[in-house]
Amino acid sequence: MINVVIMGVCGRMGKANIDVFSEDSEIKVVGAVERPGSEYIGMDAGNAAGLKKIGVVVGSELDAVIEKADVIVDFTNPEATLQTLEHSVKYKKAVVIGTTGFSEEQRNTIKEYSKEIAVLLSPNMSQGVNILFYLVKKAAELLGDEYDVELFEIHHNQKQDAPSGTALRFGRLIAETRGKTLEDVGVFSRKGRIGKRKMGEIGIMALRLADAPGDHTVIFGGPGERIEFTHRNISRRTYASGALKAVKFLAVKDNGLFGMEDVLGIRSL
Repeated sequence: MINVVIMGVCGRMGKANIDVFSEDSEIKVVGAVERPGSEYIGMDAGNAAGLKKIGVVVGSELDAVIEKADVIVDFTNPEATLQTLEHSVKYKKAVVIGTTGFSEEQRNTIKEYSKEIAVLLSPNMSQGVNILFYLVKKAAELLGDEYDVELFEIHHNQKQDAPSGTALRFGRLIAETRGKTLEDVGVFSRKGRIGKRKMGEIGIMALRLADAPGDHTVIFGGPGERIEFTHRNISRRTYASGALKAVKFLAVKDNGLFGMEDVLGIRSL
């Protein structure tokens, strides 16, 4: 049995995680944490997620439940996640991170923490998206610089960061395959008389619509043709199912920084 504490348990992903994790016989949710002052504090976490009771009360302090845990699951915000990591290092607990929007400095901090504990960091826990990361990287290798690249993503209108972490990951993979960095070749807005498209640039556009869980499309455009890779998500349970796989993978690790490509066994393909 793997004991899990879920951070941000009453957010969109927190509720999806409760839903999926509570169905698995190998997982036991032993802690549910929300921000101080949340209206859900004191409620049963299952009820807070719109499900039946699971016997775990929503609290506001990770320290109150962390000793029970094998793995902490955090889909919150960068600042809150870094606080989770600080506590997790203190108690030597593994952490699965689905949070996006980290700065380069924050990502380096996560790398430092992973020297002491096991950390799995992924901008997208979907199995399909992570397989698409692999396929898009291979396409970039095969097509070379002659093909223009454009990406667009669609998320719900409450999402705080743009472009999405997933879109940025696609962009970075393509840029690195071409020997560049996304910071050098990424184009995130176009307006007015901008002139012709520059060779090698990677365009990324973010759309925000209603309650869309997350769609991503990568387009390679060459002479007389376009190749399009699209992933459309219809439920946050997709991400929660990936997080569940990540928990089982990470529970037996002592330390190190991992991604979903490690969980799926495609890093070295």
